[in-house]
Amino acid sequence: MQHIGGILPYSHVSADRYDASYFLREIPELQEASLAEETILRHSALLYEYLRQKRICEQCTGFERCGKAGDMRGFEQVLEVSSRGLATRVRRCMPFKEYVVKERVRRYAQLAGVTEIGDEFRFENFPEEQARKYPKVVRYAQEFARTWSPQEAPRAGLYLFGPPGVGKTHLMFAVFRELQRRGVPSLVVRSDSLFDHMRHVIAAGEDLEPFLETLSTVPVLGIDEFAQERANEFSMEKLFRIINYRFHHKLSTWFTSNFSPPDAYRRGVDDLLDTVAPLRSRVMSMCILVKMDGPDARQRNLRTLV
Repeated sequence: MQHIGGILPYSHVSADRYDASYFLREIPELQEASLAEETILRHSALLYEYLRQKRICEQCTGFERCGKAGDMRGFEQVLEVSSRGLATRVRRCMPFKEYVVKERVRRYAQLAGVTEIGDEFRFENFPEEQARKYPKVVRYAQEFARTWSPQEAPRAGLYLFGPPGVGKTHLMFAVFRELQRRGVPSLVVRSDSLFDHMRHVIAAGEDLEPFLETLSTVPVLGIDEFAQERANEFSMEKLFRIINYRFHHKLSTWFTSNFSPPDAYRRGVDDLLDTVAPLRSRVMSMCILVKMDGPDARQRNLRTLV
């Protein structure tokens, strides 16, 4: 007979094989509750099914390959112990929640103007001169990209700023390339493309809310060329909404910019809009600030016809 999870349905086994000591040994929560053997045996069918479902979950390799049948796919059972006895309830499992996030990110990746991250942006080919100059920064980026997962506590992103050609974008893209390779839900966008795509959504008569929610809630967001676009009330309102949500929920957010944080969205001595100061304050609070200097690597191999 075929069965799932290495344990048969209760109706196909002899209940005599599963006494109170078996359930006490397999389910630690029962020991902690100090339940009478009579109570455990009265709920033996429920406990057996709870164990069967639990063992299926222990073999899980992702929601797409869920071993459960029918309506139980994407759910896990929770055992509840009370003075009245035992009961189980179901809740959405973490693999299902991760699947939903990944699908939402995948759906909006193109819409967000996500830059394709090619093999040219790897940690292995990050300029050696800059790697020697900023070893702590590179180590932090590598550790984040290679080890962090959404199940862990959020970790601060980096705000990389400095002149063009010093490796800011290369380092951030290397992080997101590795996150995407590992299947960590993440989006990296150019700020100017981001707002262009928002306008296209509105012009097409589509709902902008799911798009904004995705940018606000994706576990890791990267914004390349921050503060480079032409700011106006529309762009600043949407950007503030995204950053404000991520700030309050401590979600990892990475930036590259030609502007130091105090100079972002400022021309001369004045802020471009009233929302700039609170936006800037949140960005500086939620990131580790890293100033990068050096020669413009893009100018090293210039060619000319004269």
